[in-house]
Amino acid sequence: MAEKANQESAIGTIIGWGSLGIFALWFAYQVASPLLIGEQWAEKQQDAIELVKNSKPLGNDTLYDMIRAYSLKAKENDFFVGEFSWSAIQKDGPEYEVTLLWTEGEQKKVALWRVNLENKEVRPQGDAASLPQRLAAGPPKKPAGS
Repeated sequence: MAEKANQESAIGTIIGWGSLGIFALWFAYQVASPLLIGEQWAEKQQDAIELVKNSKPLGNDTLYDMIRAYSLKAKENDFFVGEFSWSAIQKDGPEYEVTLLWTEGEQKKVALWRVNLENKEVRPQGDAASLPQRLAAGPPKKPAGS
């Protein structure tokens, strides 16, 4: 009888510790998987910026080529366009927020894109949606006599 009691408590112990082990593994996976996914996409700011620069919003030229052409045309028209400054911040996993800052005349301008590096999706936000059309139209003409 004492042997049977010891055997039953051993089975209970095995079941108890086994379920605790399974729970510990499940919990470690739940905690570690977001960290590992985030780590996989960390430090990819330059990739996000390049994805935006190489996008073709109007179908022909890349956004980077459109910006260069706009700057050259502004210089020809004697219109001040400051340096274009790119930056990117990781939001969640493969999601990045890419920002373009520049000066146009006396005004500071900002364009923002959401980028998913996993599926290579580029989504313009706010003023960035109309930026390709503005770049294609060229800079404003300087008023005569200025």
